[in-house]
Amino acid sequence: MPILDNPPLIEAIFELRWGEISPGRFQYHQNEESLFAGMFSASAKNKGFVVVENIQNNLSLPMTISHRFRKQQDTWPCFQVGLGIFTINQTKEQYSWDSFKKSIEIGLEVFNNTNSSLIDSIKDTLSVSLRYQDAFFPDEAEVIEQFLEKHFNINFGLPSSFLDNSNLNGEHHSVSFNVEVGLEKPKGIVKITIAKAIINDKPGLIMETVVHSKAKEVINNDIKHTDLMEWAEQAHNIQQHAFKTIINPTAYKECKV
Repeated sequence: MPILDNPPLIEAIFELRWGEISPGRFQYHQNEESLFAGMFSASAKNKGFVVVENIQNNLSLPMTISHRFRKQQDTWPCFQVGLGIFTINQTKEQYSWDSFKKSIEIGLEVFNNTNSSLIDSIKDTLSVSLRYQDAFFPDEAEVIEQFLEKHFNINFGLPSSFLDNSNLNGEHHSVSFNVEVGLEKPKGIVKITIAKAIINDKPGLIMETVVHSKAKEVINNDIKHTDLMEWAEQAHNIQQHAFKTIINPTAYKECKV
């Protein structure tokens, strides 16, 4: 993807989740609850991620971030871990796919060095996601539906036959769009959500695109580092396709970010 002059990116996130054996029911090894964060910290320091933030005061809640790791305070990328969750996060500043992919590779190496047997022991419940969040800021006077119709290749809005009613004032308090589409490569789904939001204290729109797969459906044998990197490349191809086909360049060229 070419470098954009005014990219709408808020954050890119690579994510592993595991341990949910049925909806709302979780199962973990004892050392995951008591030792994993400390072991991960030691492994992360070997790669220069020496700044550690304890978010949950050592509480272990399923699929909730408990610790964050950075090379320096308030810098990116950062690694995040919790019970049944590991993420690699990169914000807009200094983002490129090549650099983010390298961060994913380093993060997976840290994860594997923490406990080399964990990844295969959790394969049955392991899921992998690549998530992009983009921000758009319509003019204050611009109707959201008109902005979407102008800048997005999505049919969005209510018919005039509904809105042309004296009992309606036409003000939309909430606008959202949500769709899931099945994927063949990588096997899984892509979920696209567009919704009104407050972004850095400014009203705007967030578009979140998530490519999501269950590991056991995309990896046949023992999970290797190279398998997850191949998945990430395939997932990024879907992210590129979504960005190019759904969003018109005017959406971010005209926005005052």
